[in-house]
Amino acid sequence: MQEKNNPGIAKEIESLLKQYFNEAEASNFYQCLTNSFGNHEKVEIVTSRIDQSQLNSTIPIGMNERELITQITTFADQKLQKEKLLQLLLELSQLMIFNGEISIATELSDDVISKTENDNNLRKYRADAFLSLARISWSQAYWDQSLNYVKESYKIFALIEDKEGFARCENMLATIDGEKGDINKALDHLENGLLFLSDSNDLSLRAMFEVNLGILYNMRGEYNKALWNLKNGLGKFELLKDMRRVSRVRHNLGMIYTKMEDYHAAIEEFNKSISVSMENGYLSNCAIGYIGKAYIYTKLKNNALADVFTDKAMEISYKINDALSIAEVYKIKGMIQSDLANFELSEELFENSLRLNEDLGNDLNKAEGYNELSSLYEKTDRKDKSEHIKQNANQYFEKINSKKEE
Repeated sequence: MQEKNNPGIAKEIESLLKQYFNEAEASNFYQCLTNSFGNHEKVEIVTSRIDQSQLNSTIPIGMNERELITQITTFADQKLQKEKLLQLLLELSQLMIFNGEISIATELSDDVISKTENDNNLRKYRADAFLSLARISWSQAYWDQSLNYVKESYKIFALIEDKEGFARCENMLATIDGEKGDINKALDHLENGLLFLSDSNDLSLRAMFEVNLGILYNMRGEYNKALWNLKNGLGKFELLKDMRRVSRVRHNLGMIYTKMEDYHAAIEEFNKSISVSMENGYLSNCAIGYIGKAYIYTKLKNNALADVFTDKAMEISYKINDALSIAEVYKIKGMIQSDLANFELSEELFENSLRLNEDLGNDLNKAEGYNELSSLYEKTDRKDKSEHIKQNANQYFEKINSKKEE
């Protein structure tokens, strides 16, 4: 893969600098940065023949982000008061998470924790940094580690009696449990979090809760509730011009339409999500968007197109160490090979997916994988094995009151 400067990061960093420095300082410093890293043309996404455009486009690896962030933080350390500096470091960490630069995001959050260690007046930033580390661990499916970071954050928010902090912790706990497939527990966390938000005017935080509710209702097959919550959340994020989350909500709308078998609407949402993500370098969103489209193409019996989209998704997933997406790619590749009657290879791919999901403790994805493997055994006249595995999958779907994939 050829390296390209990431125009999305550059644009977001320029915008971020203007929030923390006066116009002259921000412009001069940003000009120095762009001169030192060089100017590169933006990767365009053509709206016509969009599949070809997405597949042919080079995934932006970015400028030398580590050097870029080092220069920014050095400059900020000289110019900003400590609280402003800490807030900037946290925002840069979030930006790096969305752009798949996990090690840099971790270092920035660790730096905030280090800088706040002996100052009780800065405990809020310390709590936010632990929550950032929780999100980083979650993105790599390190559930226990993520949970421990949330607990650390919760303790600090309790000391400073920060209700919005409690709500954000509950939202993160819901995200962890939802990703693991424990939907009922995730819903409990969201209900707890909403109680803490009763007096809050934080539009972004309320939108996050609506989006998570939408995702969970989708998992349970309650599509009208899911769409209502996601569209409400989308409206708020569009109002806030939070394109990172707009792209993610568009993806989740695509997931709902996929389960409703409205494939035209699903692809339209995935394309909107991928377009925003590629423009801004949101690699994790690109990966899951390619996976979403690949799954639809298997349902439409366009296996050749499904296969190249999974290859593109795998390329990104390995770069950002997204084990959940890798497991999903294996499952879809198994579906493709099953359709092509390459049953031995299909079984191997399904087992790879199941093994990863077992290691990650993801019960929902595991149940969906067993469902696909059961179908394969049925095709190959192994009815006893098919029935046994189908029962295992159905037990999980019944437990969460979810509709299984057909």
